[in-house]
Amino acid sequence: MGLSGIGGVAAAAAILAGCVAIGVHGLEPGRSTEADVRRVLGEPALSLDGAGGTRSLAYPGGPGGTHTWMARIAPDGRLARLENGLTDDSRSRVAPGVTKEEVLRLIGPPWRTMDFPNKRQVAWDYRVRDTWGYLVDYSVMIDEQGRVAETVAARIDDGHDEAK
Repeated sequence: MGLSGIGGVAAAAAILAGCVAIGVHGLEPGRSTEADVRRVLGEPALSLDGAGGTRSLAYPGGPGGTHTWMARIAPDGRLARLENGLTDDSRSRVAPGVTKEEVLRLIGPPWRTMDFPNKRQVAWDYRVRDTWGYLVDYSVMIDEQGRVAETVAARIDDGHDEAK
């Protein structure tokens, strides 16, 4: 029997949170090193250096996947946290004016891009599952200055077809 409805989404989120707290694939925040993360998860699709010697490693869940594991590496080279970058909370911080580099740090690389020359923008597309369980096409519109102009989200299912 699969998880369904709001209760199912909450249960799945709780299970995921528990996995991250105790270590996904044996990775433990504060103990595992960046080398451990790379050994277990492979080479990241994207590695971004941050302030004070921090680093973010992005592991997208495949073309159009609904999660992107973001391994946050502390200045001492240890895993600070491992989280899904495509949550409602992370996406809520992607707002007009945010730089494209910050978008990459928050939610990882898009699974596809599309140019909109008339708007002078590029859409960075993500596929996500929202809090209510709906599959959503989420686009971050990046302007010529490399900043978020707007975000667009469109539900593409009713939240009950987990196979899509």
